[in-house]
Formats: sequence, C-alpha cells, structure tokens
Amino acid sequence: MLRWSMSCHEAVPMRRHAPLLLAVAIALLLPGCRMVRLQLGLGVTITTPDPGTPERLVQDVLRAALNADEDSGWEAFEALLHSEEAGSPRAHAEWRQTKFEAIRRKAAALVEDPGTFAYRMMDYREDGDTVQIFVRNRTSDLPTPCRVKPDPAVRGAYRVFNACF
Repeated sequence: MLRWSMSCHEAVPMRRHAPLLLAVAIALLLPGCRMVRLQLGLGVTITTPDPGTPERLVQDVLRAALNADEDSGWEAFEALLHSEEAGSPRAHAEWRQTKFEAIRRKAAALVEDPGTFAYRMMDYREDGDTVQIFVRNRTSDLPTPCRVKPDPAVRGAYRVFNACF
C-alpha cells in the first residue's frame, strides 16, 4: 500500500540516501557518464562524434544508407568497408547485393534525427580488436549491432567488418 505521508522516523533513512540518489541523478544527466547510461539501458544519443571513432563510422554508415541516390550511397558505404571485406570478391558482392540493401531498409528506424544522422547507442562492446555498437531500433525491442574493426590498409582507421545492421 502506498502512503503519501510519513513520520519523522520513516524519513530518516530517506534523508540518509538522498545524497546518493542525487549523485546518481546528476551522473545520469552528465554527458561524461556514458558507461553508466549504457549499463542502465538508457543509451546515449550520438550527434557529433569525433572523426576516426567507431561512433563516427556508424554515423557515416547511416548517412550512406539514407542517401536518396542508391548508387551514391553505395559508393559512400563501400569506402567504409574493411579491406578484408572489400578485397574479397565474394564478400564484396554480398555487401552490394544483399547487406547494403538491408541496411538501407533499416536505417530510417535507427536514426533519431535525419537532419544530423544522430542515433541512440544502447551498448558498446569491445571484443579483441573489434567493436560492436548497438543502435536503438524503433521497429524492434532489441538494439541492432554494427561491428567495426581497425583496418591496417587505412592506417588503423575503423571500418565496417563482417556485419552491420
């Protein structure tokens, strides 16, 4: 049963925890507490990521996928593929014929603001040299992953590897 009034002795434990609750509330509001927000499942809106970061690569993928001209979008996306993917004729053909089309179909549900290509990152996982960024998908209960990894062919810049959206 919920009671709206409490006696003085009931309020003491609440006062004792108030500084902790306030600190958590402030931490959630600060942009520097990204890992706390990710751990709590709140996500972080990515609007202007630094160049060269995995977050920027994901934003560039979404920008390419949402390009109204499919061929121009493919050219922009192709430049974001890891050299292991682009250098394999079979993998390259699979990206062009099926995977890029799938990304194009999903992209609108992944972007929070089509003007800036902002998206909500729900999780960030490092596994060896690869990074998986999970993006909020408005058409699914589960976030959608994009796997990236440094590419020695472009001085270690992150590139799309294996699967993305």
